[in-house]
Amino acid sequence: MTVGELANALDVEVVTVSHHLGILRNAGLLQSERKGRFIEYRLSEGVFEPRSDAQGSEHLNLGCCRLEIPKQ
Repeated sequence: MTVGELANALDVEVVTVSHHLGILRNAGLLQSERKGRFIEYRLSEGVFEPRSDAQGSEHLNLGCCRLEIPKQ
């Protein structure tokens, strides 16, 4: 997603999203790719870990900790 798309989805200012994306990118959690005049962001490989079986849970691996994503 682009900064504008994320800002719209989260209903926050573009400058706030841009600032936080920079922090996450510098921490190695995001990758960015320029597409024309926009920059698209995505999670770095290995950060999001989907369920591996019915008992497992999706989670974000931040290196220092793991955030579980509750089942819906």
